[in-house]
Amino acid sequence: MEPNNPYGFIKDGKIYRNAFLEYPEREIGEVRESEESTIKYFEDRFAMAENKVNTLAKSVEESDNKGSYLMKLVHMRVQLANFDALGDYMVLYKKLDELEEMLREIIFNNRIKNLEIKKALIAEAEVFENSTDWQEAADQLKEIKNKWIRTGAVDKEHEEEIEGRFTQVLDTFFQRRNQFFEDRKKLFGVRIQKYYDIIYELRGLQRSDDRQAAISRVKELQNTWRDIGKIPPKLYGKLFKDFKYLTGKFFKPQNRFSSGGSSGGYRSSQGSGGYRSSSPSQSGSSRPYGSSRPSGSSYPPRRRPDENPYASEYNVSEMLERKKELLSQANQLSDKEGEDVVEDVKRLRFLWKRTGKLPRDVGGSITYDFIRACDMASEKSFLNRLARSKNPDYDNIDIQKKINLKINLLNNLIVRDQKELDLYKENVEKFSSDAYNVDRQIDIKFKAQQRKVAVKRALMEELVNNLNAQK
Repeated sequence: MEPNNPYGFIKDGKIYRNAFLEYPEREIGEVRESEESTIKYFEDRFAMAENKVNTLAKSVEESDNKGSYLMKLVHMRVQLANFDALGDYMVLYKKLDELEEMLREIIFNNRIKNLEIKKALIAEAEVFENSTDWQEAADQLKEIKNKWIRTGAVDKEHEEEIEGRFTQVLDTFFQRRNQFFEDRKKLFGVRIQKYYDIIYELRGLQRSDDRQAAISRVKELQNTWRDIGKIPPKLYGKLFKDFKYLTGKFFKPQNRFSSGGSSGGYRSSQGSGGYRSSSPSQSGSSRPYGSSRPSGSSYPPRRRPDENPYASEYNVSEMLERKKELLSQANQLSDKEGEDVVEDVKRLRFLWKRTGKLPRDVGGSITYDFIRACDMASEKSFLNRLARSKNPDYDNIDIQKKINLKINLLNNLIVRDQKELDLYKENVEKFSSDAYNVDRQIDIKFKAQQRKVAVKRALMEELVNNLNAQK
């Protein structure tokens, strides 16, 4: 049958679009009322295709971030090839070709510019790579990192090298910083114990029968005290008050040399001699880190290593309080929106491990709550970075579009993670039907994957609620 339209034809009750470019002819519908009305219907539909192309061209023209429209253009090519309409597709594809050529040139130039910007940012970061001004350098590097994130992509040929160098600079600094504070913490622990040893020895010297030998030893301890070194000021202030009070008892003639065992000490009746002449409750509260003093004893108990807040372990009560504090910080991070808190989460996880492991009957679900809060904070940060990478104009779009973009991305991530979870589940069941015989590593990965899926679903629920609140 002869074509009924320059761009298509009807045959055996069906209407076809002619072939063009690399696209073959294809059936686009069936004849309903009449051939004329059917052809008219598909000619009118072509106006929709023209409108889509024109709208895209206008959006590109008006946008400051033109490069972000390249993928939309590529997708439109595919959509047009499968669009059911009759018209001059060659005109539309020519327009898309011209538009694509312009966008690719813009992207090419932008990537050259982005490469220069990122090289400059690396140079800025390198200034702080070996810095020992930890706070200032960390603040500067975080600001540089934010600029890096906001800068677009570079050509693939440079991407691995440029990203690798920037990551190396940050890792070098933050690993050095973490090691410094870890070493300082250990050093503080040693110094603090030395201060307690001196105080302990001073209390023992009060019972000495050889006054001159005792005074000579006190003078040596005074010199030793001065050479020990710095510790946190608040704790040092408490220790120094004890030290001054105890040394003063050896050099004030109005005080007896020996305190007589259980009498005197911290609650000596010599008014001006000590700072602890107050009520028992007050003297107890001034003991560093809440350690109790046995009733009637003039000797402060020697501090055990696990009572030292700068030692590698805490006692149970200190450990629980420290973990509660870290949990509070983790919850604050999990509530943040649009911020990159990955480094903060890493820091909290590191500190959590350093505080030690709580007994099973202490703390309840505090460990689970901490892990979940850190996971939520990490997922939010990752989702924000992913959203910005998918839409370079992300920071300028309205809140509803941001949430919708995140929901779409998160939905894909949940589907992916759920598939991995199903695979782990199959592996667990494959190794053994007895849960106690399941390979430990597989079981750990399975539970970690369960947490990932659960956190993402919780985040999805939060996003949906936020979206509904915007309507």
